[in-house]
Amino acid sequence: MQVFRFVCGLSPGIRESPLPAKRRLVIADLSFHIVDVVQNSVTAGADRVEITIEVSRRNDRIRLKISDNGRGMDSETAQLVQDPFYTTKSGKKVGLGIPLMKETALQCDGAFRLTSKLGKGTSIRAEYRLTHIDTPPMGPVDETVFQLIAATPDVDMVLAWITDAGRFAVSTHEIREQIGEMSLTHPAVLSFLRKYLRENLERLPM
Repeated sequence: MQVFRFVCGLSPGIRESPLPAKRRLVIADLSFHIVDVVQNSVTAGADRVEITIEVSRRNDRIRLKISDNGRGMDSETAQLVQDPFYTTKSGKKVGLGIPLMKETALQCDGAFRLTSKLGKGTSIRAEYRLTHIDTPPMGPVDETVFQLIAATPDVDMVLAWITDAGRFAVSTHEIREQIGEMSLTHPAVLSFLRKYLRENLERLPM
């Protein structure tokens, strides 16, 4: 699943990003941000990640919230990771994921907020104007969440999908309780989960 693409120059409909890079990163859909933030959460030792996606045509808003119970950050580091020039004390670059997410939200008449506490976890909120010309499409949320669950079966993953048509929520913790000793990565469980996510998100369209 290709959720982003690199372009060496500008083409119609693609704006230049001010973020420093030899290649310009253009977000194909917002699911890229979900993958990036959840991967950061797992790397930070989280064993529970909550993803809330709210899409409202009535309010012309897309709201993303991703929270985890990982190691968290102090207030200084939480500010620094939003800077595309930031590197850790060991000289390792933290990547453009969070700065790019922030930039996209602010350029689409939205907002961005990152809060974190050492030993408690991190929460990221991003908001976009749905009809803004530069707001990327939502992307394949069902498949994105399915792949994240399949790749991190030991992490309690919670998804809340909210549209003007209603609300759907799923928790891998609850699924584990229902399947008993069967593994979350069992082919039958994965097949059910993929279909379950797809059908319920289709039932509540944007």
